[in-house]
Amino acid sequence: MRPVRVAALALACASSVGAQERSSTSGIPQPVQSFALTDDATALAGNPAGLAFSRGLLLEYVGQRGFDQGMPRADGAYLSLGGWGGALGASLEWLHAGSECTLVTPCSRRFSLGGAVGGGRLAIGAAHHGFSSSESADLDRLGSWDLGALARPLRWLSLGYTALDVNGPRLGPVQLPRRHVAAVAIRPLREQVTLAADAIFRSCTDDGRACGAEHPDWAFTAEARLVQGLQILGQVGLANGGNFSGQVGLQIDLARFGARTAASFPGGGATGSQLTALRLSSVPVPGLHIPRGRAVELDLDRALRRQGSGVIGILLGETHRDPLALTIEELHRLARDPDVRAVVLRSGNLSLGAGRSEELRSGIEELRAAGKKVAFYLESAGDLDYSVASAADRVYAAPQAVLAVNGFSATALFAGAGLDKLGVKAEFVRVGAYKNAPDVFTRREMSSEQREVVNALLDDVFGRYVRRGTQARHLDEEKFRRLLDRGLQTPQEAQAQGLVDRLVYPDQLEEEVGTLIGGHVALEKVGTEPPSVRSLRWTPPPTVAVVRVEGNIARGEGGSDPLGFVEVAGSESIARRIHRLADDPSVKAIVVRVDSPGGDGSASDLIWRELTRARREKGKPVVASMGDVAASGGYYVAVAADEIYAEPSTVTGSIGVFAGKFDLEELYRELGLKLTTVKRGKSADLFSTARALTDEERRTLQEWVDAFYGQFVDRVAEGRRLPRERVDELGRGRVWSGNQALERGLVDKSGGLREAIAAAKSRARVAQDEPVLLDDEGKREVSFLPALQLLPGSFRPLSARVLRALSLLGEPGTLRAILPFDLEVN
Repeated sequence: MRPVRVAALALACASSVGAQERSSTSGIPQPVQSFALTDDATALAGNPAGLAFSRGLLLEYVGQRGFDQGMPRADGAYLSLGGWGGALGASLEWLHAGSECTLVTPCSRRFSLGGAVGGGRLAIGAAHHGFSSSESADLDRLGSWDLGALARPLRWLSLGYTALDVNGPRLGPVQLPRRHVAAVAIRPLREQVTLAADAIFRSCTDDGRACGAEHPDWAFTAEARLVQGLQILGQVGLANGGNFSGQVGLQIDLARFGARTAASFPGGGATGSQLTALRLSSVPVPGLHIPRGRAVELDLDRALRRQGSGVIGILLGETHRDPLALTIEELHRLARDPDVRAVVLRSGNLSLGAGRSEELRSGIEELRAAGKKVAFYLESAGDLDYSVASAADRVYAAPQAVLAVNGFSATALFAGAGLDKLGVKAEFVRVGAYKNAPDVFTRREMSSEQREVVNALLDDVFGRYVRRGTQARHLDEEKFRRLLDRGLQTPQEAQAQGLVDRLVYPDQLEEEVGTLIGGHVALEKVGTEPPSVRSLRWTPPPTVAVVRVEGNIARGEGGSDPLGFVEVAGSESIARRIHRLADDPSVKAIVVRVDSPGGDGSASDLIWRELTRARREKGKPVVASMGDVAASGGYYVAVAADEIYAEPSTVTGSIGVFAGKFDLEELYRELGLKLTTVKRGKSADLFSTARALTDEERRTLQEWVDAFYGQFVDRVAEGRRLPRERVDELGRGRVWSGNQALERGLVDKSGGLREAIAAAKSRARVAQDEPVLLDDEGKREVSFLPALQLLPGSFRPLSARVLRALSLLGEPGTLRAILPFDLEVN
């Protein structure tokens, strides 16, 4: 058996730092490896639990070349696939103890299979190693098992434990000892510096060598990040016998490619070697920055289009995040990208309201503040499109673009006369002259109160539009107003008057952008899908959750009508989500995004209660962000927050409530229908459409509405820290713009979702430069029946408005805290 023992001794000479004596089951020594640090495919050669922390597909090569005529020599290929709470790995290594494969220096191959489950904070893993050798029958029969655990409970702490050769393999007649590695690593300066210590000890056998936990070998590892993608590496080993060894090396990462190399000096007179590892990965890592100029193009119409789910997507529960949020995030990434010199934005019809258009405009302003040149290309445009485009350095238009840059108008629908002809009587009670949502059904024309509010809103929004446009385009304000009064602008007229800079075709954009930045460019099309970059953190970043209250607020689970015109924010599903987030310790703050005209007052109160519980009882900061509209019941929800953000043109306020029903008795009679009701209780059929309200029932309804209004005022007074009398003065159904609400203390600051998230981080004591995990639950977009597309184009807006008007009523017998009129601003 002497050749076998000599072979084992030869393999032991290829030792890594800190090893007592490499076992015959060991594979290729890795460059600067710690059992608490390795978390890629090469974890198969160390702690297999590290596989669970890898992401995507990894292919790695590791090579060893000795300094003595290239001996010892070894090569290995490692493959892993990680994600979804686990990982699988496989490797094949070729080990050469000498320059030739002989009985004394046999060559062998080690094939390993392993897997791990867990990740995040704790993982366990196992690996099996099988050998083959043409020169040694004992090696050819050798096989071993390794078990490992890896815990990363804190951002700065990693703990590993590995049991090697747990099956007690035999090399011929020799029983190989089990080996144990306990490792700890810390990061005293976050991800900049990593220090690790590994203690390696062997179980006791009858060979008489030092063994047990009291006789460990040690390996001390240090990694220092010089810049992103470049690290220096070092390791010092101290064997139980007193021998020192060491490694020193370098690691370079370039996103999907990386190289790690180290010179190894085993000590004790053994031959040193160069150890090299190369990596290819499907998931990029933060890499070394190599400067290169880029100019990118983003199609806003495509980016802002809500994706629908097909049948398969619905069955799989597919959801989609808000496209505006994704677009703003992409603009933020482009602003921070040092390679991006210019950004081209294209649009033909922005599907946004006034408030969300201002969020998009803020994203463009961030790009310019970061030193990027921004060009906006209009294929066609209305005033909101132009308002956004005017924030860019250059505004281009297609030579045949339709430019309806002609100001704003507001249209309200009144069906009172039509319902009278049908024999339908609308019976409603309300609080406040401005709470005129029922006017859609009760009036023939606009009330003086409604006209006052609409004029105030238009004055505010239009005035801001004119100021921004004239400042951005360096135009006289009176001239700009005259241009708007003309109505449609031909592209040639728009250029001559200074509304746009040039008329170009899409294929000419590259040349124009090159002129803008002073050099030739090739436009690179980009989307809004967030990049999948592997984090270097040991623990997930803190979570900020976004809860969306979008659409008419109603009890139940929410959703949207099949035609897609009326979206419903279901209070039960929203409240359930808030409750879960409040109880989740990983969630540091909650941002409630409100884009709702209100709806069922009781449903709004349920959402308010859960937000209040999260803030007061669970200590979670809650910040509200308003979209295009956050009025009535939508505002009711927002006042539960610590802080409220609104865009200047957001429609908000409308502190008020109404209730009522339709009396269809005359219509039924004309149709020859007879409804007969048998009841117990004088008002059991209070909300029946077969009769009118009595005077007593009307008084009862008014008391009910007054009581809820009083509670509404109390909620606002408490949340906004305003006197109750002042809230009542600002309430009674009165609608305000975000700018007007800010002046009156109904909101705290001007801004969008990004600003609200930043405020939530500050309140949660999370540094602004620290990344967070954004838990922004997507929605299912379903539209099986686009029936209104079959109608002539001029009828579609009216049909949509009729559906929205009917949705104002909600379920019979519900208090309605909803925007006081169905208003379209064009």
